[in-house]
Amino acid sequence: MGEKKALRARAAAVLAVLSVACIGVALVPTVDAQEALPERPTVLPWTPPAWHPAPQALQVLPEMDAPGQETVSGINARASFLFDLDEGRVLHAESADNLRPVASLTKLTTGLTWASEGRGLDDTYCVDARFYPTRSGAYSKLSTGECYRGYDLLGAAMVSSDNRGAYGVQVASGLDWDAFNQRMHQVSADLGMVSSSWAEPSGLDDENLSTARDMAKAAVAVSAHPTLSIAASAPSWWLEQADGSPNRLLYSTDRLVGRGDLQVLAGKTGYTDTAGYCFVGVVELDSGRRVVVSVLGASSSSKRWSDVNKLLRSVK
Repeated sequence: MGEKKALRARAAAVLAVLSVACIGVALVPTVDAQEALPERPTVLPWTPPAWHPAPQALQVLPEMDAPGQETVSGINARASFLFDLDEGRVLHAESADNLRPVASLTKLTTGLTWASEGRGLDDTYCVDARFYPTRSGAYSKLSTGECYRGYDLLGAAMVSSDNRGAYGVQVASGLDWDAFNQRMHQVSADLGMVSSSWAEPSGLDDENLSTARDMAKAAVAVSAHPTLSIAASAPSWWLEQADGSPNRLLYSTDRLVGRGDLQVLAGKTGYTDTAGYCFVGVVELDSGRRVVVSVLGASSSSKRWSDVNKLLRSVK
C-alpha cells in the first residue's frame, strides 16, 4: 500500500504539471481599411469533456490534429506518431491516420470509459463469467472465484495488460456490456478520436480499430487523470485478494518504466497476430520536455522498442 500512496502523490504532481494549457495563436490577415474580410462560417471551439477532471491538460488535443510528415527514417512500425506536448507541435507522423487493430492499447479507452462514469473502484468484485473475454485462450492472472477491489482490476488491466482485469473494469463501471461499448465510442468522440471504433474492452478482438494519432490522444487523457495515470505508469502492482489470500505481484509490460533518462506519465503495450506489436506513451524526458509517442504494427517486440527509442532520441 505504501507504493500506491507514493504513486498517488506522484500522479498529483504530474497532474499539476499537465494542467498547463497549450494555447495556439491565430494569425489575422492584414487588409485594406476599405476592404471587407470574407464571411467565414462560425466554428465552435472544442470543449474538453465534463467527465475529465483535468480539462486544461486536454486543451492540447485539437493541436494534435495538425498535419505532419515523416521526419524520422527507418521506423519498422506500420504507423507512428510523435507530438511535443509543451510546444503543441507534431514532430513526426507516418501513416498516423491509417486505421489499424490496436490490441491492448484498447485498455486505455476502457479506463477512460470507466473514468467517464467515475464509480466502482472501491467496491469488491468476484471473478465470474462476466470477466471472461469473448475470445478464448487469453491468459489471465485472475481466477474464477477470486475477489478484488475495482482499483486492483484497473491495475491488473493497465500494468500487466490482464484481459479479465479489463472486463472487470467494465463490470465495476456499473454499465452492462452493450452500454459500456456504446460509452467507449462516446468517450472517443469526446476526446476527438474520430477514427476509433471498439468491439470489446480488452483489445483481443481485432475489430478494436484506431490510429496512431487517436491513441496518442487517449494516452494524453490517461496521463492527465489522477487515478488512471497511477496504474498507467506503475512499474508493478500488488493484487490484494479480499479474502486475505496471499497478494500477487504483477509487473508492467512497458519497458520504458523505470528508466533513469525519462519518466513515464502513462504507457500501454499491445499485441495480437493481426495488430502486430504496439505501444503508446506519454513521457517526460530528462530535458524536461513532455512528448507522446505511438507506434502500431511493428513486426517484433524488439523492433517496437527500437522504434520508440529512435523516435524519442529524435527530440532535440
